[in-house]
Amino acid sequence: MRQDIYGRQMELTMKRSERDRIKRRLDGAEKRLTEASEIRDRLYRQLTKEQQDIAKLGKFSFTNKIKAWTGKWDEQMEKEMAEAAEAELKYNEAEKTVIDLKMETENLRKEMQNPDFTYIDEDWTDFLKEKEIWIRQNDSIANSSLQKIADERVSLRSMLREISEAEEAGRKAIRALDGALDKLGSAEGMSMWDTFLGGGLIVSAIKYSQINSSEDLIHRAQRALRHFETELMDVQNIAAESFTINKKDIFTFTDLFFDNIFSDWMVHSRITDAKSKLNQVLHDVRRVLDGLARKRDELNHELIRLDVQEQDIIIS
Repeated sequence: MRQDIYGRQMELTMKRSERDRIKRRLDGAEKRLTEASEIRDRLYRQLTKEQQDIAKLGKFSFTNKIKAWTGKWDEQMEKEMAEAAEAELKYNEAEKTVIDLKMETENLRKEMQNPDFTYIDEDWTDFLKEKEIWIRQNDSIANSSLQKIADERVSLRSMLREISEAEEAGRKAIRALDGALDKLGSAEGMSMWDTFLGGGLIVSAIKYSQINSSEDLIHRAQRALRHFETELMDVQNIAAESFTINKKDIFTFTDLFFDNIFSDWMVHSRITDAKSKLNQVLHDVRRVLDGLARKRDELNHELIRLDVQEQDIIIS
């Protein structure tokens, strides 16, 4: 009977923990989706304005004619096109983020519909009543000690599961960051050639192609980091004060890359800055992973200690 009680408690606790974890994620994803949609809409308005500025500059007017005569029209058009291209990059990134978050939110809503969660609170209430009756009928020091061990074991296993998921997310983030760094390295080489050695039109075209490719890889890295952050929040929530994670500013770096992207000198500077920032993020992710590994080892040793303690009680 005692093992049945322990087994039932572990089963229900794990289900409730999973349900609460998904609920926390869903609440967070819905909030981030609202914020991302607002940013996307603001960037779309900015992009529309930049495109309208180009259209106005392309129309016939005496002001534009005078600019053409004085050689200012080409300069102004180049400036407007660069601003429009930068606005388009930012808008595309924001749109991808919204799409990601919509998919994440929808998947979490589906997970919340798991039949195991439908009556989990009622099942837990019924179980607590049964357990109370059992404890009153079997009240002894040994039973109380074994119950405490069972409760601790459930908590430790839940924490180990969250840590394992966070570690996997961290490894994916590292792979995504490595990919972004490789592509930025290629763009940096072309930018240096273009900026300092006068690479010409072909080199400029290759450079911007590398930058456009980097955009997608940086977005993948950002998406992986968001997932890593979500997993770390789960670890933080279940570990309470026993394991504190200082994430610093690991998860905000894309603005650094997108600002002033189309000025030759600034492109080289910004790409270099972006690489430096990505390397720092990579370092921080690895540091957090090291902390997770140490905590995982501690928890496994604690589980072994509980097993020994349990056997001592049963044998005695």
